[in-house]
Amino acid sequence: MPNAVAGLLAGGRGGDYGIHSEMFTTGLMKLHQAGKVTNRCKGTHPGVSVCTFALGTKELHDWLHENQEVRFLPVDIVNDPTQIARNRNMIAINGALSVDLAGQVVADTIEGRQHSGIGGHEDFVGGASLQSEDRSMVCLPSTARVGSKLLSRIQTRLPRGSIVTTPRHQVDLVVTEYGAAELRGRTVEERAAALAAIAHPDVRNALRAGEDDIVVG
Repeated sequence: MPNAVAGLLAGGRGGDYGIHSEMFTTGLMKLHQAGKVTNRCKGTHPGVSVCTFALGTKELHDWLHENQEVRFLPVDIVNDPTQIARNRNMIAINGALSVDLAGQVVADTIEGRQHSGIGGHEDFVGGASLQSEDRSMVCLPSTARVGSKLLSRIQTRLPRGSIVTTPRHQVDLVVTEYGAAELRGRTVEERAAALAAIAHPDVRNALRAGEDDIVVG
């Protein structure tokens, strides 16, 4: 998801971005190549993009070779929430597999089985909450196809055995293709209403009614 967002920004009208990311992706390379990255306003490591590792195409790794615009640093520096918070107007972007109506985020397991690494998910969500002007976005599609079923990724309650990646008190914005739910500073009821409003239209009433095992359509 962050890679896709970086690719969209590369073709957009904005610019003058700075990059502080655990993983450097092909999308971030495209953002550099589009002339949208200056790193001039960063609060930490100004002038360079920082990351811990890279994952992407051969083109990405060839571009990164001896590239002085990108600096690879230890994970205990890059993922340190206090370092993340030092960046001005920090916007953290994370993906997720599912979110419940309280705002609990599952990003690395499916039915309790490990699907991917935890990485810096909570570090970046938390780091972008230490300054009032910073924002943190957890982005996910509203649905997922499992076999013949199309399931809602926004759920009334997480299934039994789910392992929470990022707790609800850390979460700021949750974004789907239907909009953004602002959770920071909201009550439990307000959070649930905001999240139901960005779920797939076919399941919003079921979420508001507190139903479980919601299938789209």
